[in-house]
Amino acid sequence: MKKRLLALVLICTMAFSLSACGKKEDKAETKTEKTDKTSKKKVADIEYDVDEFVKLGEYKNLEITLDGEYEYSDEGFDEYVSKTISEAAIYVEDKDANEIAEDSIVNVDYVGSKDGVAFDGGSAEDQLIDVGNNSSATGGGYIEGFTAGLVGHKVGEEVAYEVKFPDDYGNADLAGQTVIFTFQVNYIAKAIDSKKALTDEIVSDKFGYDTVDAYMDSLKEKYTASLENNLKSDKQTAVLNAVLNNSKVSKVPEELLQARVDMYLSVYDKQYQSYGTTAKEYFESMGQDYDAYVESMKTSIQESTETELILEAIAKAEKIEIDEAGYKEFIQGVLSSSGATDETSFYEVYDVDGYTGERYFRQAYLTQKALDFCIDNANYTGAPAEAE
Repeated sequence: MKKRLLALVLICTMAFSLSACGKKEDKAETKTEKTDKTSKKKVADIEYDVDEFVKLGEYKNLEITLDGEYEYSDEGFDEYVSKTISEAAIYVEDKDANEIAEDSIVNVDYVGSKDGVAFDGGSAEDQLIDVGNNSSATGGGYIEGFTAGLVGHKVGEEVAYEVKFPDDYGNADLAGQTVIFTFQVNYIAKAIDSKKALTDEIVSDKFGYDTVDAYMDSLKEKYTASLENNLKSDKQTAVLNAVLNNSKVSKVPEELLQARVDMYLSVYDKQYQSYGTTAKEYFESMGQDYDAYVESMKTSIQESTETELILEAIAKAEKIEIDEAGYKEFIQGVLSSSGATDETSFYEVYDVDGYTGERYFRQAYLTQKALDFCIDNANYTGAPAEAE
C-alpha cells in the first residue's frame, strides 16, 4: 500500500492566505440569516458509526524497522556542511584564473545597444555568468549566443560582439533584431564547495556570521535538528503505513466523502477568487483539463479519508479524546502557519453542508492523537536507543 497523508495535510498545503478569506464576511448579513445557516448545518450534520466501515488490524506493539540516519556522526555532519554550502551557490573571485574558458563562471558588467543607443533592460552590473550553460550562475538562461564571445578573453578586458534576439522574443522592439552587447570582464569566479574554502570574510558576507566557527556551530545545531526530524518523520510514515496495511475500510460514507470533496473544491476556488478568477477558469486558461484534475483529486481525497477513518476507529477503540488545552495549541499552530488570526473566521473558510470547519480540524487533531498513540506503542529497530 502506498504512503498516505492525513486529510488535514491535503487541505492545508494549499498556498494562499486563509486569513484574507476569513475576513471577507458579508457585513450586511443579518443575525437571522446567520442563525438560519447555523440551523441548516446542524440539521444536516453528517453522522456515521466508524465501526461499520473499518475493520481494525494490529496497531499496537508494531515491529518497525527504520533505516535512516538518526545519530550524529562527524562524517554525516561533513556531508551536511558540504551540501549546504554547495546549495548556497557561493562564488568568489579566483585570483589564479585570468582567461575565460568554456566552462568558466565570470563576473561582468554589460550593456546592450542597438544602433549605438543602449536599450531598456539590456544593461546590468556585477553579474555572475555561467559561460558554458549560457545562463546566470544562479539560474535563468540568456538568449542564444549571449555568452558565446567571451571565451578566450581575459580579466580586465572589454569585449563587444553581436547577438541576435529570437524572432519570437517577448519585446517586439527587439524581436529578430541584431544588437551589440559590450562586456567588462571583472573577474573569473570559483565556487565555494567545502568548509576548507570558507573564510571569516566569506561567512560574514554570505551568511551573516562573524567567523567560520560560529557558522559551523549553527550548522551543527541544524544538522542535529534535521536528524531528530528525520527520525520523527520516518517513525510516523512507517507506523502509519503498517497500520493501514493491517486494517481495512469497506467503504467511505458517501456523505463524508462528498463533504471532503466539497471542502477541497471550495477552498481551492477561494484561492483563485482572491485573484479575480476561478480554479476552472485558471486551468482552462493554461490549457489544462480541470475535470480530469478534479477526478484525480477525488482519488487522493478518497485515500486520505480512508486513513482518517482508520485512525478515528483507533481513537474510539482506545477511548482517545480531545483534550482542549492540546487542541488549542494545535489550532493556534495551524492559524499561525496559514496567516490567519481569527479562529471563527478561519473555520468558516472550510464550512460545507453537513460538516463544519471546526469539526474538520477537531477531527484532524483527534486522528493525529491516534497516530501518536500507535507511534508511542511501537517497537523500533534501527532507531537510537534513547529515542525508542
